[in-house]
Amino acid sequence: MQIAKLIFWIIFCQMPALAGGGAVSRGLNWYHGLVQPSFTPPDWLFGAAWGVLYILMGVAGFFLTRQGLRREIRPALLLFIGQLALNALWTPVFFGRQEVGWALLILTALIFITAWLLKQLWNVCRTAFWLLVPYIAWLGFAWSLNYAILLLN
Repeated sequence: MQIAKLIFWIIFCQMPALAGGGAVSRGLNWYHGLVQPSFTPPDWLFGAAWGVLYILMGVAGFFLTRQGLRREIRPALLLFIGQLALNALWTPVFFGRQEVGWALLILTALIFITAWLLKQLWNVCRTAFWLLVPYIAWLGFAWSLNYAILLLN
């Protein structure tokens, strides 16, 4: 039963990638036409980083809920789902609608919700907390990149 729960969480946390995949492919030419900051990583690194981060998120979701939906984890679980929803929204706004400013606003909200989630996780599931530390670090980098693109374009 625990393996099924782990698989569920890993698949569930892939949803933002599935939601944004089409927008990325349609908006890639637009993105490459933007003035990029000097610290922009190559395209392949984005896919690799997000692939690892979505797996880490799935494992974190598993650890958070592995003993059931106890009352003390519910606030963290709601924040977890909220950050996934914002994560899924960013890509279609940035690549699909090509709204760099709105995407930055979404990313700012995503960072705040993820930080709030980490605060909750510290108290209820330290394993999930540590699994999401690379995620918030990457979100900070993504915010810097999004902000620089907004300024340069």
